Amino acid sequence: MKTLKKNWKNHEFGRCYLFYGAETYLIREYEAALTKAILPEGAEMMNHDIFEEKRATAAAIMDAAETLPFLNEKRLVTVRNSEFFQKGGRKEEGEKLKAFLADLPETVCLLFIEEKAEKTNGLYKAVAKYGQAVEFKKPTEKDLGTWIKKRCKENGVEMSEGVLNLFLQTVDHDMENIDGELQKLMAYKGEETEIKAEDIRAVCTVSLEARVFDLVRAVAEKRPEKAVQIYRTLLSMKESPYMVLSLITRQFRLILETMLLSQSGMTNDAIGARLEIRDFAVKEYLRQSKRFSAEGWKHAVRDCLQVDLDIKSGKAAEETAVELLIMKYSGESTIR
Repeated sequence: MKTLKKNWKNHEFGRCYLFYGAETYLIREYEAALTKAILPEGAEMMNHDIFEEKRATAAAIMDAAETLPFLNEKRLVTVRNSEFFQKGGRKEEGEKLKAFLADLPETVCLLFIEEKAEKTNGLYKAVAKYGQAVEFKKPTEKDLGTWIKKRCKENGVEMSEGVLNLFLQTVDHDMENIDGELQKLMAYKGEETEIKAEDIRAVCTVSLEARVFDLVRAVAEKRPEKAVQIYRTLLSMKESPYMVLSLITRQFRLILETMLLSQSGMTNDAIGARLEIRDFAVKEYLRQSKRFSAEGWKHAVRDCLQVDLDIKSGKAAEETAVELLIMKYSGESTIR
């Protein structure tokens, strides 16, 4: 993936591409870069065919691919959400394109954009053989940190490592959301070039995960009033108790895993790499882990899963069940 843009800048294009995965922001970015590289300004109208969902038939795609470009070296055929690459989708229609990919005209580039794709799929294998299949996964916190620093540098601003950590603790980790929050910060700063902690507190929208992070911190610090207050604030914001429970479960699990890895002799950097979290999170989880023994945290995770089961089976009302769980683990008693 790292070499794609460099190749396109040098006008080196594959016959076909498949972009798929959970990170739609990056998919859109790479789609725009490929489109711009193949179709210079003024060439888009006559040299770009776009097929969406059920409009994407093998016959229509092959017909468009065999049409010669107009006053341009190549034409681009973009196929979005065809479901050619999934079981239970339109796999049979996609099968008709397999042999065609082997003989794609030199004058066309075929781009598939899908949410999901199965590597055992016949068309997937054909794209991988004659072109390139690229999965865009959600980036890790470390990858996000690198990307944020790059975005800041491109826009002539900077933030220290500590401020970057605060930013990541505060905002939702969806790349599109992060980009929007960075733009808000830059507009807020105006001509100033350094983003500070107070700017993040003043401008950025606090994510659900960040609020649950604060809730779990209050649990670890034996502050039940604070933990319940955060929980009730989330409910007043129309957040789902079940979603809050799932995030609490994840936090408890990460605390336990961080604790066990540290006890095994693993360094903070190694723990961060294993769990795909940044150093500040490792340090915070280790601090919080002192609240209970390893068995206590295992018990906490099991309790979360039991509450989840009770809610799903109708044995407990989700709002009350989650609040009772929070009160139990933020109380003064030690759970072993």
